[in-house]
Amino acid sequence: MPDVFISYARADAKLAKFVYDQLRAEGLDVFLAHVSVEPGQRWSPGIITALKRSAWVIFLASNAACESHFVNHEFGVALGSRKPIVPVVWDQSPKRLPGWMAQFQALDLRHDFASRVGPELSAIAKRIRAKKSDGVLAVIAIVAGLLWASSGAKR
Repeated sequence: MPDVFISYARADAKLAKFVYDQLRAEGLDVFLAHVSVEPGQRWSPGIITALKRSAWVIFLASNAACESHFVNHEFGVALGSRKPIVPVVWDQSPKRLPGWMAQFQALDLRHDFASRVGPELSAIAKRIRAKKSDGVLAVIAIVAGLLWASSGAKR
């Protein structure tokens, strides 16, 4: 299961690959379509499956992405799955995001993009890892409780 799904327009493929590399360097499992879809695999089913399985979505919310039918479809799937979504803007104001997208606090990198993008991605990765750790601890607690309950039933 991917930790992060990166949604982007083809025009933003270089930035998407940069984000992918940064998040992978932070130890996260990241899905990026033009890297993650296997040769011979059909695009849409592979992308939608990865999107549904991912824990978080980073939406590279450029002007091109906001106009992309495919990106809008991915955003709709993410909304329906009720997963955390982080819109990232750099070439437009967050106020220009479509209404259903504007309901999420955007990471606004319009000013000083070069010096902020790395630290901001690291901060997001830290949040994702923290949530992931919380989930693992919850599973361990449940399993321990079940083991304890079953050992008590045997006495």
